[in-house]
Amino acid sequence: MNITDIKKLATEGKSPYFFSPDTMRFFNSKVYSHIKEVKNGFLFITSEVFGDNPRHYQLRLISLDGSIESLLKVDSLKLAKQYLRAY
Repeated sequence: MNITDIKKLATEGKSPYFFSPDTMRFFNSKVYSHIKEVKNGFLFITSEVFGDNPRHYQLRLISLDGSIESLLKVDSLKLAKQYLRAY
């Protein structure tokens, strides 16, 4: 599984707009290549910027039905990677 596969799973599943260009642009989103398979899906990392706030990083879970949930929000990519490895 890679990010392309995750985007396809989301788009064909329950999160069809999560990775849309308009959504990504609105939130100034980035998606990172770090992925970990877990019991109920796959973990991956995104980052977003809201207005003038600093960029934050989120550990997310995509389930096999394509639904995406945020598990954790942190202030650094390094910390997000550590949580992904430890999960």
